[in-house]
Amino acid sequence: MSLRALSRLVGLDRGYLSRLERGLVHRPADDKLRAIAAALEVSTTDITERRDITMTTALRPIPPVDDSGTDPAELVHYTPYQVADHGWLPMAGRTLRDMAVKRRVPHSQAGGRITFTLAHVREIAASYEVRPITETKHGA
Repeated sequence: MSLRALSRLVGLDRGYLSRLERGLVHRPADDKLRAIAAALEVSTTDITERRDITMTTALRPIPPVDDSGTDPAELVHYTPYQVADHGWLPMAGRTLRDMAVKRRVPHSQAGGRITFTLAHVREIAASYEVRPITETKHGA
């Protein structure tokens, strides 16, 4: 949902919503948070809870590719926050969403929503893997 649309729904200034989204509003009023959550059809916890995953957190393995090529799980689309909640990537959902908006990571964008398939997650994870020193330019 765009900030303009959200602004119309909740009756708040677009600039305020932008500052809130970027973390520049440190103590938003409870009534404003409830209005925003209601407009987005989520709980207030969903929009206020910090979902950071640090690099030291053990990542969960991404489900393996099915050899048959017909695995329905490969067609499921996950939101950035679902990917972060599963612990498949070393970043928070917000960071993953921002990277997708800037087109730094592969993703799908249907109906204005950013989503990730398991193939996207695997590709992103592969780009963050640390290669052995023998495979780098300086180690060879």
